[in-house]
Amino acid sequence: MSKVTYCEGKIILTSKQNTLFHAFNGNLQFTAGENNHWEGKQGNEIGNYEKIALPNKSQIIKLYHENIVIVASEVHDKKSVNKLMFMAQAIRRIRISSVQTVMYFTHGYSSNMIFEFEKSLRNYKKNIKIIAITNISELINYINLGYTKNTQGDYRTKPDENDSLYKVNNVYIYSHGMPSRITFMLDWDLYKKNNNIKSSEDAKNNELNLSNYILLNPNSFSKEAAIWSFACRTGLSVDNDSEIERFTWGEKESLAQKLADRLNCKTHAFLKRSNYENTWGSKADRIDLKIADNLEKINIDTKKEDKFREYKKHEFQIDGKYPWQPQGAYNDVKAGDFPLGPPNCMCIFQKNKAVIIPCETIAFPKG
Repeated sequence: MSKVTYCEGKIILTSKQNTLFHAFNGNLQFTAGENNHWEGKQGNEIGNYEKIALPNKSQIIKLYHENIVIVASEVHDKKSVNKLMFMAQAIRRIRISSVQTVMYFTHGYSSNMIFEFEKSLRNYKKNIKIIAITNISELINYINLGYTKNTQGDYRTKPDENDSLYKVNNVYIYSHGMPSRITFMLDWDLYKKNNNIKSSEDAKNNELNLSNYILLNPNSFSKEAAIWSFACRTGLSVDNDSEIERFTWGEKESLAQKLADRLNCKTHAFLKRSNYENTWGSKADRIDLKIADNLEKINIDTKKEDKFREYKKHEFQIDGKYPWQPQGAYNDVKAGDFPLGPPNCMCIFQKNKAVIIPCETIAFPKG
């Protein structure tokens, strides 16, 4: 282990007793730009200047990892219960994982929704960095540079004023998706038309796909980096867009594989549609709670410790319509039912390796 200290002024060491410099292994060397002076009872000694190369400053650069959660707009799903599902999953991620930064697309969210979302984030992590964005360029800039504007600097690949680098380590994406497309603003064009919203942004130009993933800089990611896409079908190729994909999935040509290859990181992704229906609690959670309530009516001494009951106590509606939980999602995102054929779970894509499938791979209808 080495330690290097730079000083632009004088360094003075004084002592009324003995001063000892000792190297347990190796040599002890003193050099100066002019002369070395040694004074004491044994006489004075003047040594010649010995040129020595200064240590490379890169040896003392401090490296930090940044974990980022990305929340897409939600203007696609018509059910009010699903309006805040991406935000809810982001809160859950903050609870269970180490996250430093949350970025969210503002489109389609009211001021009340944003207020409650940011309030919940800070409740679980007071110093969390929260960044509101309006387009994918801001997202890509932040991942590549650490700033949403490409004119602000770069602390991903160049040390900042404190000799620190901040590499992207984990990226968690909560969004809608199509085969090999992460659609951050799905149906925004129709939504802004129906609601008379003036906006220069459109859905097509605000998705991550096979055309623009190359804009991501591999040097901005850590060696242990991983991407987690909770969008639909990130692991399917664009040609595999039917409800039944029995024999070919095109996973080698998928966005998930392309990201793994370019960034040299593990990419976790669904080949099926992703399913957020258990965000506020599953059907089984609700049935268990109902059974517990009925048992307690019959026998008042029967008390069941129920986390879901406590969770539900805090639920309220935003804007008089949309369910919200300050604790975020109760359950994780799961694989959906379609297309039939691909794995019923998240798969793992790695550079120059076959996809890892940690669950069953065939699910065909009977008959």
